[in-house]
Amino acid sequence: MQCANCARPLDGPYCSACGQKAVEIHRPLRALISQAIEETFSVDARLVRTLRPLLFKPGLVTREYLSGHRVVHVQPLKAYLISALVFFGLFTAFPSRAQIDVFTTEEERPSGGSRMQFQLPAHVSINDAKYQELLARAKANPEGFASAVGSSVPRAFFLFLPIFAALLALFYRRAGYYVDHLVFSLYYHSFVFVVFTALYLMSRTSGLLPGTVRALIGIALLGWLVAYLPIALRRVYGGSGWITFLKVAGLGITYLVVFWVGFMAILFIGLSTV
Repeated sequence: MQCANCARPLDGPYCSACGQKAVEIHRPLRALISQAIEETFSVDARLVRTLRPLLFKPGLVTREYLSGHRVVHVQPLKAYLISALVFFGLFTAFPSRAQIDVFTTEEERPSGGSRMQFQLPAHVSINDAKYQELLARAKANPEGFASAVGSSVPRAFFLFLPIFAALLALFYRRAGYYVDHLVFSLYYHSFVFVVFTALYLMSRTSGLLPGTVRALIGIALLGWLVAYLPIALRRVYGGSGWITFLKVAGLGITYLVVFWVGFMAILFIGLSTV
């Protein structure tokens, strides 16, 4: 039997020359459907095997992936894309009907009712005249501004991934290659998106649970979100509790600065595209 792509002899399911899998596509429809179902359930099984330790055993999926156990879990990039797609897809499936307010730091915060609020600087040091023009457009069209910001957020989060990995490489310089840190970043942000998804669903289904129960669940999720990172870092990179604490503090402060700069950039992008 030879490879259909390069005509080299086959000695297994994959061609040793070009890498193409030896799959016969000219088969009955029933066989193709059966294969599609099998592959779908295989992905679902990996997703279940990944989701449980990802949520409740910080860093375990990353450690197993880096140690070579990669078949049992969803690949890091795919895990990130699935979790991000679900989270941002919810905003499309359940659009917010809240009134949108755009105001500056020199103005009084609007009150009353359910509102989505964007508080922007009253002035900027560079090209303030242009900024005031963009600010006036955002105030005149708050829905368009919110839409522009919303469309920029997923791309910004994707850019945060390599930045977070670079910070890990800075704080753990002797612990693996940059790609190893990127794997940690992908799985960690996947966990963050799962928690954000749970919090968002609770906010959209307020009639199903009493307010006290939702508040307790929200506090538990936010508490686990804070505790997750140091546990994951220690499981993957090792180190004492105090060293991990200091590195988490430095990592968190640095990342918050980067996140704030990125968030402000998103707001300015929104202003320029209204």
